[in-house]
Amino acid sequence: MSTAFTRTRGYQQPYFDVGHYQFHIEGASINGAGDPAINMQCIASFDGRRVGVYYFRNFHLLAATTPKSRALWERKLDMLLDALGIKNLTDLGELVGRTVTVEFTKAGLEPLPNFLKPQAEHPTLFTSPLDATQLIAA
Repeated sequence: MSTAFTRTRGYQQPYFDVGHYQFHIEGASINGAGDPAINMQCIASFDGRRVGVYYFRNFHLLAATTPKSRALWERKLDMLLDALGIKNLTDLGELVGRTVTVEFTKAGLEPLPNFLKPQAEHPTLFTSPLDATQLIAA
């Protein structure tokens, strides 16, 4: 006997490789657990891939299950604010519209971001795989 069943898959986070990416922060909000969350769109990357895809990140401050986990997420949020030059965040809307460079040191569907300061030295970032290929061939 068979039972009819239909499922449409929702959005799936893309796989990110180890490397540098530049993101434009499209949105910032408080998630259901009461934690800050940001939604960023990739505008450039170390290999020109993933441009246009979104990366969503929750900062698990309230939902953290251990003090060590909470400390990790506090550091990640502080890294983001430091990279954006924000000393005192009073409204998540201050994040929207800004651009930040991120380094992923591990690959995966939801790798932990290292937010980098603008004045830090970064490798060249590309907006398409063709741009990266042309530079390497030159």
